[in-house]
Amino acid sequence: MVEKSCNYSFVTAQKHLRKVDKRMAILMKKVGPTEVRSESELSFYQSLARAIVYQMLSTKSAAAIYGRLVDACAGNVCPLSVKLLGEVKLREIGFSRTKVASILDLGEKIQCGDIPGDEILIAMSDHELVDCLTQVKGIGVWSVEMLMIFNLGRSDIFPATDLGVRKGHMMAYGLDDMLSAKMLLEASEVWKPYRTVAAWYLWRATDSVDWS
Repeated sequence: MVEKSCNYSFVTAQKHLRKVDKRMAILMKKVGPTEVRSESELSFYQSLARAIVYQMLSTKSAAAIYGRLVDACAGNVCPLSVKLLGEVKLREIGFSRTKVASILDLGEKIQCGDIPGDEILIAMSDHELVDCLTQVKGIGVWSVEMLMIFNLGRSDIFPATDLGVRKGHMMAYGLDDMLSAKMLLEASEVWKPYRTVAAWYLWRATDSVDWS
């Protein structure tokens, strides 16, 4: 397993965000300390497989499906073990046809070398990772952003298309409607270089704060 670690300090990020954005500071006070979960113990394949499962599903439903996948692979979710399950078993576990095609294509591209090993991937820039991994069926920019946030622990990733982030921004900033992804991405410039932590607080605005 390639060693990975968070490349920034949560404390430093919090200080920066409080300094540059008073409204963000209020949200941070309501939510409390930063607790961005880490998937650094997972391989890139495992994190991307998890992201595929979680696409367009509730956390509860996705967690159940991914748990069944882990069980079916006897705890070793890897390209070969998933390939051996086959389409029928993956469908029984809860994968849609589109997600079956996606996770199998991911494994095939890793096995044939179209996607390099974790040692090479970890050294890539954000843009290089997006270009490399979005060649997989069903892997879009959002999935790669989740990898960079939770697996690689990068500090300045902002998933502006994420519905939870957009909704959290609307709630925390007292807006009547959600900003478009483009407008929110522009607004996020003020939080650089710690937009990952800002995104985490916007997620928490939807599930950890009483706005009544």
